[in-house]
Amino acid sequence: MSQALRERAIEAYKVRLQAEPAASAFAPGRVNLMGEHTDYNGGCVLPVTLDLGIGIALGPAGRPGVVRLVSDGFAGEEVRCVGEGASGSRSDYAFGALLSVAETAIKEDGLCVAVTSDLPSGAGLSSSAAIEVAAIRAAGAFHGEDPDPVATAIIARSVENDFVGMPCGVMDQFAVSVGHPGSALFLDTATLAHEAVSLLADHSFMVVHSGVSHKLTDDGYALRVQECSQACAALGVDALGELGLDALESIAVLPEPLARRARHVVTENARVASAVTSMREGDAETLGSLMLASHKSQRDDYDVSVSEVDAVVESVMALGAKGARLTGGGFGGSIVALVRSSRVDDLVDQLARNLPKARLLAMIDGG
Repeated sequence: MSQALRERAIEAYKVRLQAEPAASAFAPGRVNLMGEHTDYNGGCVLPVTLDLGIGIALGPAGRPGVVRLVSDGFAGEEVRCVGEGASGSRSDYAFGALLSVAETAIKEDGLCVAVTSDLPSGAGLSSSAAIEVAAIRAAGAFHGEDPDPVATAIIARSVENDFVGMPCGVMDQFAVSVGHPGSALFLDTATLAHEAVSLLADHSFMVVHSGVSHKLTDDGYALRVQECSQACAALGVDALGELGLDALESIAVLPEPLARRARHVVTENARVASAVTSMREGDAETLGSLMLASHKSQRDDYDVSVSEVDAVVESVMALGAKGARLTGGGFGGSIVALVRSSRVDDLVDQLARNLPKARLLAMIDGG
C-alpha cells in the first residue's frame, strides 16, 4: 500500500506539475486502541498504524520562496509563500512541515509538492499527522537524509501546535513516525518511552467511520485542553498523567466539568495499562470490556462523542463485537471495535444494513 501511494503521488506530480519529482515518501494513518485525550495530559496511549496513509512527491519549483501544492483532495493548485502563516487550508500541514525542515531550500528554489491519500480526513485516523510526517520524510529524501523517527515525530507535533494552532499531544505524530504494521505501540507521552505490543491472535480490530466528519480546530478540543489545565492547577500537579486512581477522591470535589474531565483522563490512563496487560495475556474479553468503558468515559465524562458515533458503538456491540470505542479526538469520526476474526464478514454485512451511513475503513488482523 505504501509503495502504491508513493507511485500515485509521483504520477500526480508528473501530470499536474509537468515535471519529474526528485523525492517521494509515505506515512501511515493510525487508529488508537486505548488512551484518548491522555497524550496532551502526559499519559499513556496504545495506537497502531494502518495500511491507509499519505503519499508525497516533491521537487524544486524554480521559483524562490514559493511552495506549489497539488492534491487529490482539492482541485487546482495552492501556492504558499515563505513568511505566510497558517491559512486554515488543508495545505497548512504539508506547508508547515516543509517550512520546519526545508525553509532554506524553499527560499532558494521553491518546492513543488503532490499529495495523494487513501486516508479520509475527519475520520479521527491522523491524516494531518500523516501529511506532516510524509512531508518531513520526503524533504529528508530530497536532501539525501533519513530523518530519525522520534525526531520527526517531535518536529511534526511542533508544526501542529505552533504553525497550525492545534494544541494536540504527541501521540499521532509518534504513532505515524515510529509505529510499525502488525503491532500496537505502547507510548508513555511524558517520557517518550515506547515498546511494541503484539496484537491478539484470532481477533481483528474494525475501524468504522460513523458518517460524521470532524475538524478539531472547529470544535471543543482546545476547550478540553484548557479544562485539563484548570484541573491541574486546582489539584496542584503539572499534568493529569501524574495522578493514579487513588486521586479520584480529590478529583470528585472539583467543580464541574473539571471533575469529569480529570476523571476521564485518570481512569483512561489506567485503562491503557490494563489493555496492554490484556493483550500480552491474550485476554480478548477483558480488552473488550476496557474498550467499552473507555467509550462510556469519553461520552459521559469527556463529552466528545456524538449520537451517531454512539449508535455505531451500540450497533457493533449488539452484533457481537467484544468491545468498541470512539477513537481519535471525537466530535464525530470513527470507532474501533474488537471482533473475533471469523465473525468479521457477517458483522460488516449486518452493520451495513443497520447503519447505511457507517462505513468500514480498515481492518487490523492479529493473526
